[in-house]
Amino acid sequence: MSKNKKNKTWKYYLKRFVKTSFIWGLRAGLFISMFLLLVCACAWLVFIKMFNAQHISEIITAELQKRLDRPVAIATVDLKFINTLELKGFRVLDTEGAPGQALLSADSVTVRFRLWPLFNHQLIIDEVAFHTPRFSVVRSREGTYNIPPIKTSQTSVYTNDKTGRKLLVSIEDWTLQDGVLSYKDLASGVTHAIYGLNMHFERLRFDELSRFTMDMVLRSEWTNGISDIEIKGTGHINFANFDWSNFALRSLRAHAYLFKKPVDLTLDLDNLRTPFFNIKANIPAFTSKDLSVFHLEKIPFSVPRSTVTAKGVVSDSYHVVKINQVAVTSADIKVDGKGKFDFTQAPYTADLEASTNTFSLAGKDKYYPALERYKLSGKTSIKALLARGKGKYNWPLMQIQAQEVSGDIYGFLVEKVSGQFIAKENFADLFAATSTGKLTVDKTVFDKMDLSGTWRKGNLYAHLASCEVNGVPLKMSVTVNNLKSARRRIRTAMYWKHFNPMNFIGTVRDFVTVISPLIPGGTHFPEEVSGNLAWLRNFRDRLPSFMSNFAGSLVADTFESPVLSGTTFNAEFELTGLRPGMKELSGQIDAQLRKGVVHQMEKWAEEQQALNITFQPFIIMHRMERAGSFKVGKVLKDVPFTDMAASAAFENGKMDIKNAYTVGPSISATVSGWVDWAKENFDIIVWTMFSNTSRSGALAENLTDESGNPALAFRISSSMLKPKVEMQRAKKTGAEIRAAQEKGLPTDFQTAQDFIKGDFHAKK
Repeated sequence: MSKNKKNKTWKYYLKRFVKTSFIWGLRAGLFISMFLLLVCACAWLVFIKMFNAQHISEIITAELQKRLDRPVAIATVDLKFINTLELKGFRVLDTEGAPGQALLSADSVTVRFRLWPLFNHQLIIDEVAFHTPRFSVVRSREGTYNIPPIKTSQTSVYTNDKTGRKLLVSIEDWTLQDGVLSYKDLASGVTHAIYGLNMHFERLRFDELSRFTMDMVLRSEWTNGISDIEIKGTGHINFANFDWSNFALRSLRAHAYLFKKPVDLTLDLDNLRTPFFNIKANIPAFTSKDLSVFHLEKIPFSVPRSTVTAKGVVSDSYHVVKINQVAVTSADIKVDGKGKFDFTQAPYTADLEASTNTFSLAGKDKYYPALERYKLSGKTSIKALLARGKGKYNWPLMQIQAQEVSGDIYGFLVEKVSGQFIAKENFADLFAATSTGKLTVDKTVFDKMDLSGTWRKGNLYAHLASCEVNGVPLKMSVTVNNLKSARRRIRTAMYWKHFNPMNFIGTVRDFVTVISPLIPGGTHFPEEVSGNLAWLRNFRDRLPSFMSNFAGSLVADTFESPVLSGTTFNAEFELTGLRPGMKELSGQIDAQLRKGVVHQMEKWAEEQQALNITFQPFIIMHRMERAGSFKVGKVLKDVPFTDMAASAAFENGKMDIKNAYTVGPSISATVSGWVDWAKENFDIIVWTMFSNTSRSGALAENLTDESGNPALAFRISSSMLKPKVEMQRAKKTGAEIRAAQEKGLPTDFQTAQDFIKGDFHAKK
């Protein structure tokens, strides 16, 4: 056989083998397919005979009614697939909160189960899915809820009433798709709702932890709109046989879309009847624009990324929320707090408490631009109590501790001030104290301040235990009764190491300069004048009307002014109508100065008309110096005195001189009469006696008193600008001066002396 013939025979047999194998394989596949189809058909016929849709419907209805103790209605049951049922018209009826209405309803409920376990009398449901379920929770006027006491376990046994066959039923997964949960309180009329509720419980076991996922939208209605909060989360839940007292929710992680970035939430929850909760929230940075629902657009602020944790319990049928601990961390600020909300009362009440760590004030204008104008630096800590009663929030307590705080507070420049501020009773009771620091008011500098003060029942109490004003030690106490009333009364006590009335007036002017822009409409003073009586008019027209009722005492170790100076200065005063113009000025003033000097009579006589008239008799005596009776030249320069005192009463701007005298080695004098500071006129008599320093010479009889010493007596009257001078007989000068000394003053200034010795501090 040739080689070509052998190759042809081999190919022929291979082709026949392949063809035959394909035909037999196709026949076997068709046979197996027909056999499997026959088996499935037989199985389906057996399933239809043993478990039809109505049979499954009865199982579900019976199981739900037994577990919920509520009537269950199912309109129709359709077999959607070989292992899937669809229940339409599903409703669980309410018998408590709203009888006859649906406690739970759904457009449809699909039940997906396994086939093969059915042949072993087991119904294993892989998933029960509620499509568009609606839950309606109602709280009755008696405070009870329509939530049924659910009792179930992982598996249950159903017995067919007709056949007596038993079926073991178990459910793996539960799913809610696009559900709505509504809540209504029949007592208060309050309603809440959760929309778009999607939940999937994976291998749900009611007596152990089971995993779930969810997303929903919380919708709240405000005065001018509706706000939605989208939440997504995953976690584990333990229904504990639906015993709400043993309910447990662990490590629920959710995302609340409140801002541009979500708020990350972690929640632990126990016991739904009186839930204990533990919440942790990571809040992204946000601004006031993100809170538009509260209409805060006009208050620009921003909050950095923050962390919030809270632990507490809800009791009394969800009407009392007690927060045992809350902690907030934002930048360098940490806040710890606790509190309670009580919704059993109408309107609801609240008691909250919070405190911060010691944090820096510098840079906080980055978050609240309104702080930029104050240029704050230093450190502070805050503690506060917030309460709600009768429908309003109030502040029972706020306490601020300051450490070396500096800033510009409405023109008052503070530098490195340390102390505390306490506000009580909704800021009706205030306390402030500083231990160190500096305050600059325009040109006046208060340094080394040991200050304390209170504001209570409309009254202000301020105490400077020690301070330096432009380098001069000061101690002061001020009480202002009825501060907000035009009839306020001011009582003060001051001690100065060195007192200069002109500088004091300057300090008052500095305060007026800073405060005036803060007063609506401002405080406008006439322009300063110059010339004769400028000192009087500028002082008179710039008196602050705030001190219309002014009383107190002033004491100083030394006294200094352009006209006179001395030591141990004491003054007591009680004045009313102390307003610009002095037209209403009334009251009493007493003052005493010892071991001092009257400066430069001749100089001041040339510069001030009123002093010129007062000193004119001395100038006349100067011209008579040739008689050699005394050294007038010395008298007209710096005249020493040992005691100077005055007592005067005011009535509508007119000052009645009750007693005034000066006693000294060179000159002794007394004054009587009256001075009208508002109308700028006067009528006074001056009795003056000089020490006789001449060894020879004689004076006219009308220039000596009964003792023979040089003396003058003269009357000054009429206008201060054009006064009249009348010489009087001087014989009784010595007697007048002695009588004035013996009469003395109506006070011994003991109040001022007690103030120096006391240690005054405001009470908290």
